[in-house]
Amino acid sequence: MSGLSESVQGRILEWYDAEARELPWRNNPYPWPVLVSEFVLQQTQMVVGLTHWHRMMERFPTIESMASCPVEDVLEAWQGCGYYARARNLHALAVEIASRNPPCLPSNPQGLQDLPGIGPYTAAAVSSIAFDYPIAAVDGNIRRIYARTLAEEYPKDRDIQAWADESLYRSRPGDWNQALMELGATICTPRAPSCERCPAEQVCLALQTNEPTKFPAPRKRRSKKIEGHALVIRTPSGVYLTQRNGSRLGGLWGVPITEDPEGLRLLCENHHVSEHRSVGRVRHAFSHRDWNLQVWVAEQSDGGVDPNSVPISRLDERILEAAGWIRA
Repeated sequence: MSGLSESVQGRILEWYDAEARELPWRNNPYPWPVLVSEFVLQQTQMVVGLTHWHRMMERFPTIESMASCPVEDVLEAWQGCGYYARARNLHALAVEIASRNPPCLPSNPQGLQDLPGIGPYTAAAVSSIAFDYPIAAVDGNIRRIYARTLAEEYPKDRDIQAWADESLYRSRPGDWNQALMELGATICTPRAPSCERCPAEQVCLALQTNEPTKFPAPRKRRSKKIEGHALVIRTPSGVYLTQRNGSRLGGLWGVPITEDPEGLRLLCENHHVSEHRSVGRVRHAFSHRDWNLQVWVAEQSDGGVDPNSVPISRLDERILEAAGWIRA
């Protein structure tokens, strides 16, 4: 499969050099800031991700600073960014690297993929951006550019990777990967592409169909709908919270929840609650799960944790807000 021609590559890089957004890790692409940006921006919009990147870098400016802290500190700094497995993997990665002599990130993709939480895309992005390693990175933006350039509704992953490999501008691999990502994020957007501003306009087959947004066809989102209950047990010391388990929210603290729509009685029995009142509902979507929880409040005389003192998820924040809690 042939990739983009040298003339198109030149136009894209010229556009990138002139129009790319100012992002802090681009000015000085040192490995740790670049790596943190890739972890933060997975499934997170840039406008939100920037805030969290700055927070993480202020709290953990080096690999060693993160490795020396417990994972709870990383989860607390990560709050609001979602998909907390990323934070746990980033901490495990930092601990692994800090134990090495010297404590440096590998510069090659394979070495990076051996670390927690790093797959082929992240390894390619970090190695090319931070170490100038000649490898093509493929994310959702590049998938969309490929599909529109060739007018393919259902592009195959292996074909996209082959095209990206052929299109790679090998003397500036980090800039090239970022240029394509930037193009997809700011020009070749999913719903309202600015085709008249695109440096690849002349070779875009989707544009010639007059319906470029057909390409690629949207992937079906499979989401589990959960109807359940959340029990906020208030005490003089705070709220009854326990650490959650599992890949989604493991390590965070939260209120008792049941995913059984008929499970309120058992939930109350398990926590010795006899009286409770409804304070509303919370609807929250994350990680292919759509939560619809009835929130109940009960009072007890002892126990409890200050929610400001432990890392909690946005789901639990919203549950507590429904119960009248205001973050300090």
